[in-house]
Order: sequence, then structure tokens, then C-alpha cells
Amino acid sequence: MVLGTPRSSKPSAASETRGGGSIPLAPSNRPGEKMQKYFTAGVAGHVDHGKTTLVRCLTGIDTDRNPAEKVRGVSIESSVAPLNLPSGRKLPLIDVPGHTDYLKNAIRGLNSVELGILVVAVDDGVMPQTREHLEILQFFGARGGLVVLSKTDLVDDETAEIAKMEIQELVENSFLQGRPILKFSMKQPDTGRRIREALDSELQRVKPRTPLSPFRLWVDRVKHFTGFGTVVSGTVLSGKITCGDHLSLLPRGTPVRARSIQSHGLEIETARPGQRIGINLSNTPIKTVARGMTLATPDSVIPGYLLNVVLRVSPRARKALKNRQRVKFHLGTAVVNAMAALMDTEQLNPGDEGLAQIRLLKPLGACCRDRFVVSLLNRNMVIGGGVVLEVAHEKYRLSKAAKVVPVLKALQRNDLPGFVDIVFDQNRTRLISAHTLAAGSGFATADLQAAINARVAKGTLTYVKGHGAISSANLEQLKSQVHGLAQTILQYNQLRKNVALTEIRAQIEKNSEEVLVKFVIDLLCAEGRWIKLDGGYQLADAVSVVDATHAELIDRLNAYAEVSNLTPFSADTFFKLNRERYGKPQIQKTLDYLFSQKRMIRLDDNRFLSLKAIDEIKIRVSNAILEQGSITIQDCRSILGYGRWVGTPILDYLDSIGFTVRKGKERFLCSSEDAIT
Repeated sequence: MVLGTPRSSKPSAASETRGGGSIPLAPSNRPGEKMQKYFTAGVAGHVDHGKTTLVRCLTGIDTDRNPAEKVRGVSIESSVAPLNLPSGRKLPLIDVPGHTDYLKNAIRGLNSVELGILVVAVDDGVMPQTREHLEILQFFGARGGLVVLSKTDLVDDETAEIAKMEIQELVENSFLQGRPILKFSMKQPDTGRRIREALDSELQRVKPRTPLSPFRLWVDRVKHFTGFGTVVSGTVLSGKITCGDHLSLLPRGTPVRARSIQSHGLEIETARPGQRIGINLSNTPIKTVARGMTLATPDSVIPGYLLNVVLRVSPRARKALKNRQRVKFHLGTAVVNAMAALMDTEQLNPGDEGLAQIRLLKPLGACCRDRFVVSLLNRNMVIGGGVVLEVAHEKYRLSKAAKVVPVLKALQRNDLPGFVDIVFDQNRTRLISAHTLAAGSGFATADLQAAINARVAKGTLTYVKGHGAISSANLEQLKSQVHGLAQTILQYNQLRKNVALTEIRAQIEKNSEEVLVKFVIDLLCAEGRWIKLDGGYQLADAVSVVDATHAELIDRLNAYAEVSNLTPFSADTFFKLNRERYGKPQIQKTLDYLFSQKRMIRLDDNRFLSLKAIDEIKIRVSNAILEQGSITIQDCRSILGYGRWVGTPILDYLDSIGFTVRKGKERFLCSSEDAIT
């Protein structure tokens, strides 16, 4: 894998292999890119079983370049070397450290591989890290590979056959069951050829990653090159990236741009799933990037602290995993301390599987169907792994189990029809689209859309064009609820003749969508149960009856408005003068009724004027503007007899009805026809 550099650079012999294969500090010519499948293989196994020797024999590259590795004689960091296969394809080999002290680096190296190459020394046989690395590959979803029986020149054929039988028992029920077990020795060059041919065959049967998802890459290495800037490397997990693409660096959400992309010594225009690449990030200080971060298409991934998962405890674990146990959570190349909150049990015994919520100390850019590994907090030992089912927005509580668990179990079973039915049944006041479901489940958008369309055709779902669908049964319940709310509102205030959409929506559920409430009301209108009236809605069978008490209050309010003349008044003002006869809510309702009947004017500050008063105000304002050319708020006292506090709402009202227009601090008549002489 190659790290990107500016196109203006000249070729240089300087290169490095640690963490990314050959990394020239300048680009080579960009060839015509062919559409093809890309894969990465992880070379795993116990320490000193010959992984690095195997990679050197297959690729000609010594991945132990760190001086400390030379001194100790063991790999410390994961390294990448590109392998040229007989078919002409390239297969990046990720050589991971086998010593338990560097377990974290081994997990990081194996997080995104499709193939696993398990190396077992024939003279040692299966050892602790042999089992652990196989388990890590299994947890991360490796889909093919082979086993290499190394150092076969040290033993006779009978011993090698016994070792092969032990390996067959080890890989039983794993992704390596039935895959080739090949002998290897540096002293027998032909063994390397057979391994290359076997890997070529394996690539024919392994399915590549999907290119349809948004681009995502876990950063496994960061370097700064003078004159070039910050360069990151990793394996393309999903989607594709093209030079010049804008990306988001998660979890911080820092916007970045891919200045150039390189892979295996060549600068390329586009990279696809499974490819090992280096990306030169434009104007990105190295201090803002770290291993364990994610590069993704902007707005496609929302980092979170809570992940609902299916968690399986390793049969090798020495103890049960207890509810709320602290662990190390390995996702992609990130390692974060976390708590495992079990959902349906107090502990998971070795070999058991269950639902859990991982509560992270730091946010991660996780997605549905991401695979992870869990290790002990205070010891380098893998104790489990699993799959992310959904990124949660709130902590799991037992009281929420009835709603949360059925969805997670459907995701766990990969049950798309069941998942769709459950989600639509649970969401009573939301419209749901296939795109929304895909983002929260990992199912393909096309498959979800097909499931929704089939249910719409059967009548179990109702589709609102351009917005999504809702369960038809829930829609009927919502119609009844909306109608009942309108009845309650109108019964509470018998003087009212209509209700507003915003009033209905505010009393349903906090997550109710305005477009859905409007859709429900339109259905009620189409059925003849509701009637549009004065910007609101009236029940077809509703009749406003003004009783004797309200009739008397109406007369008194009209009289008070006439006495107040040009001065606005509020319900509170009238109440203070009539507190022994009327209550303030009763007064407010009656004033609102008079406004709805267009018998009074209501200002923005909830004060009122008679129609006669507003006509007089219009005459005075019109005359003042015709005389002066314009007016300001300071003119209110001379025109209307009061200052800014009372005058501002009145002038705003005149603006709102199009009588005047405000330009800066001045107000003008909207047209000469508005002038009243």
C-alpha cells in the first residue's frame, strides 16, 4: 500500500513498509483503472511460528523493519506487504504480531481482512495465540483462507501429519473448516508456489465487500511527509473514494479532502472496498489525526457512545462475563474502554451469546453490522466478540425491553420482514422510509423498499408520497386520536369554532411529524368529518352556542373596547376591573372568540383593539405619512397618543396586513391606494 503525495513531486527511491506496504514518497504514473474485486489477507498465528518469514518468502519484503523488532526477534506492529499472485492480482498480506504483549496491534491488523492465513509451526503445534488469532478472525468475519504448516523441514512426515490432524480439529466449525492446509519451508521453494496458487483459488470463491454503501475507512497509520502533508492508510471498508472527495474525520467530524490516493506503488483516481490505500489529506495537521479514527462520506456516519450489540463470550474465556463489566472494546482500529450492559441476563458464561449495550468512554463512528472484539480491561486476553446491531440514542433500561429487544432480535436473526413489521408497528406517529431503515439496520435500501411496497400493495402500510409510510392500523388510531383531541379543545372553549394544526400536533407525541398530522387532517376533511375554516379546521358536526353568560361578557368587552378607543387592552386589564364577575381564563377565551369571529383585532402582544379603533389608527397613520413622507416609532406619541411600548405592536400589525412597509427605522404606505384622506 502506498501513501499519497502531490502530483508535482518527482519520483524518489525512499520507501517504507511498516503498516502500509511500500510507501514511496512520490507518485508513479496513474494507469487506466480497471473494475475488479479487492481483498486483504491477515497472516496470523502464535509468536515465532514463522509468519514474517512466510511473508518475506511470498513477497520479498521483510516486514520487521523496526529496530526494536530486530533486537527482540518478534513483530511489534502489524505490517503490510503486497503479494503478486499467479493470476496477476495483488493481495495485500497483513503480518500481525503473535506475542500476547502486542495483542492490541494484532486485533487492529486483522479488523478488515477477508481472508485469514493461519500459520502453525509443525514443531510447536497449536499454541494459545494460534487459538486466539483464529478466534479474532472469526469474530471479525473473515470469509476464507487457508492454514500454513510452517517449518516442515524440521520434522518427519508422520509428525507433520499429526500436526495436520490437530489443526483440522482446531478449525472445525470455523471459517477455515475444509480449507487447504499447506506445508511450508524456506528450504523448499516449491511450497511457496503452492501457497500462492491456493490463495489465487481462494479469491475466486470469496465474495467482495459491497461498493454501494457510503465510503468508510478505519485509519491504521498516520504519517507526515515534509512538503506533502498528512497521509493516512487503511483498508476501504465500504463504498468508494475518488481524488478530490470531501470526507469527514470521525469522531470529531473534522472536514477533510482527499488530495491524492495511492495503492501498491501506484497513484489511482478511485479506490473501492477491500483495497489497501494511502490518502494524502489536504490542509490537515497531523495532530488532528490518530489511529483508530474513521474517514467517511460526510453525514453518513454519526458517532455514538451507545451500541446495541449481540455479544458472544469466547469458549476459551476463563470466567463468565458479568452484567456491567468493564472491558476493552476493539472496533476497526479503535480501542476504547467500555461497559457491557447485558440486556436479558446477569452474566454470559463461556460459549454463551446474548444482547448487550456497549457504553463507550469515547464515541466511535460505528455502523450496523460492524464486527468487534472484546478483551479484558487489565489483561491481554480476548474474551468475546460480536456484531453491532444498532447505534443507540439512549441507555437501555429494563422498562424499555418490550420495545427495544424485539427489534434487536429481528436484526440478530437477519430477519428483514420481521424487522420491518416490528418497526412500523412501534412507530405510531412517524413516517418511515426505506432509506431511514437502511441507515439504522444495515439491510439494503432496495430490499427494504421492496418489503415496504409489498405491504403498501396489501394495504397493511399507507404511503405518504415523498415522505415514507406508516402502519395502516396505526394511521386509523391516529385519525381517531386527532379527531378526539379536536373535540376536547372545542369543548373546553365552546366559543371557538376551529382548531389549528399546530395545536393538534403539540398534544400528540413529541416526535410526531407535521406532514403526517397534516395528512391525517386531510383524510378527515376528505371523509367530510372536518372542514377547513379561517386558517384552521372545524368539526363538521360542531355547533358553537353562546350562552347568556358569554353573551353578557361579549357585550361588556365590546363596550370596554369602545371606551379604550385607540389604546389596546388585554384580558388582564379587563379582569382587574371585573374580577368579582368573571375569571381571567373566561375573559381570554371570549376575546379569542371575538378575534376568530373577526369582531376584534389581536396584536402580537395578545392585546386587543376594536375594529373601529383600528380604522381610526389607519386614518391617522396614513395622514402622517402623506404629510411627512414616512414615520418612525418616535412619531407614535404625536399620532396616537402613546409611546414605543404600546405603539410598536400596532405598527407591526399594520406591516403584517400590508398597510405599511418598514424600511430600516422608517415606515411608508405600501401604495398610494392605501392612503386615507
